[in-house]
Amino acid sequence: MKSIIRLIVCVLISVSSLHGQHRVDSLLTAYTQNGRKNGIRANFNGVVLIAKNDKIVFHKAYGYADFDNNIKLTPNSKFLIGSMTKPIVAAMIMKQVEKRTIKLNQPITDFLPYLNKKKGKHITIHGLLSHTSGLAHYNGIAPFFKNRSDFFNAQLTPEEYSILVDKADLVSIPGTQYNYSSLGYVLLGAVLEKVTGSSFSELITTYVSTSLKLNTIGFEDNDYVDSNIVKSYRWNKGEYQKSPNRNQSNTFTAGGIHANAEALFTWTQALTHNKLLSKSMTKRLFTSNLNGYAYGWIRNDSEVLRYIPHAQFYAHGGRVNSYSSYVMIGDDGTTIVMLSNTLPLHPWKLVSDVYRVYKNEDLTKSTRIILPSFRSLEKFNQEGGIDGVMYYKNKLTEGAGYPIYPSSNYLTRLVNLHHNTPDAKAIETLIDKMITGNPNAEGLINRLAYFYLKTNPTKAEEYFKKGVKLFSKSPNAWDGLGEYYEKNQDLTKAKKAYAKAVSLAEKYSLQNLKTFRENLNRVKDEM
Repeated sequence: MKSIIRLIVCVLISVSSLHGQHRVDSLLTAYTQNGRKNGIRANFNGVVLIAKNDKIVFHKAYGYADFDNNIKLTPNSKFLIGSMTKPIVAAMIMKQVEKRTIKLNQPITDFLPYLNKKKGKHITIHGLLSHTSGLAHYNGIAPFFKNRSDFFNAQLTPEEYSILVDKADLVSIPGTQYNYSSLGYVLLGAVLEKVTGSSFSELITTYVSTSLKLNTIGFEDNDYVDSNIVKSYRWNKGEYQKSPNRNQSNTFTAGGIHANAEALFTWTQALTHNKLLSKSMTKRLFTSNLNGYAYGWIRNDSEVLRYIPHAQFYAHGGRVNSYSSYVMIGDDGTTIVMLSNTLPLHPWKLVSDVYRVYKNEDLTKSTRIILPSFRSLEKFNQEGGIDGVMYYKNKLTEGAGYPIYPSSNYLTRLVNLHHNTPDAKAIETLIDKMITGNPNAEGLINRLAYFYLKTNPTKAEEYFKKGVKLFSKSPNAWDGLGEYYEKNQDLTKAKKAYAKAVSLAEKYSLQNLKTFRENLNRVKDEM
């Protein structure tokens, strides 16, 4: 009798799984035909893999590997995966931590002695892994190239790349803020090569390809990419136009790995089953830091969470040239791998819909958490008003497990929308709630201070002072306060505030130092 019951259960599960696979296929087929109408910006062209626990239950390709030669994608097609490279790099760093050749609290100058020691002593391996190093994203090195194309074509050795990164000023004091930085992962690549004596390509072969018996993942030069990787395209003026590839030497450990979907799934399985690292080291890798970013993984990525707030997962995406990737590892055992070679694409919506359909949810019933519109008072109130803003913040924070706030741009627009209305005071109270306990509130405070500088000087002073109180080590906050005092002809206080901005920027090698000095010298001349 028990055997019969088990058989029936297995049959029901099998039927349910087949139904889910069919629904996913129908969804993706629709998205290949009219992606824009379905909210993913353009038609989907790529590969999707779904696994339940250790078993792949769906794996299918849609569209073309080479539009020009009419070559179709296959489930085993290889793509560049962009920033999905970062989780792999993070795991390799943690392997060296496990071997005790690297310590998480070590400054990068211990490994890369040619870098500026004054700045480098504040930048640790932990800071690079968690994007709290203070380094900028690629825009930090933009001034050193004529244009985007100049950078894309640049051939750089890891040491040359690291020295270039070193020239860029920091955007925040290390350890105080989350700033997503591919440049930080470039430095991690240089550290890996220094510590191991092997190239990044050799490290991928050793720690991934050989150890997991995978021949569809690696890091190679542009000749290999041109010959072995699917082409990438951008939809423009009614047709797909081939996108040029960046020089692989400058994608490097920030985004240069190629892989197929099954290789990525196999690697994630090995990672989560403690086959790559010890159990304690794997746990440390997946431990969230500021903004939910662990080491190479985001806990409950808000871009996806807002569509499926009931899900719990780790994830990371990537984009390079016109390739996109996204890997989601659900706490419920559901893994989704998405690879695409066309842009534009809304990967978060696509992955969320695939997840919901596979879980047999009804897509006509939206689970998306949205903010009330700031376009008009009428729309704002119709879509939930202040209660709607708080619901967004509280619901996503609850789902994420760490604070998620509306953007400073959105909240500033709300203040502007309600300026000189009966609800202005209620909006101020809302803003106070958005600032309290928010480690990223500096930008909001700064925006509001300058907004009120034009309309309400007393309120502007309040926000400028709040900025330096809550973010006392921010030169930008002190510079803003200095500007307020200067405009009000209080040059003594302006000088003191500008001097503080200069002092902090000098101490931590922060950006805008030249501007801070100019402001200080101008006030000195006026006195």
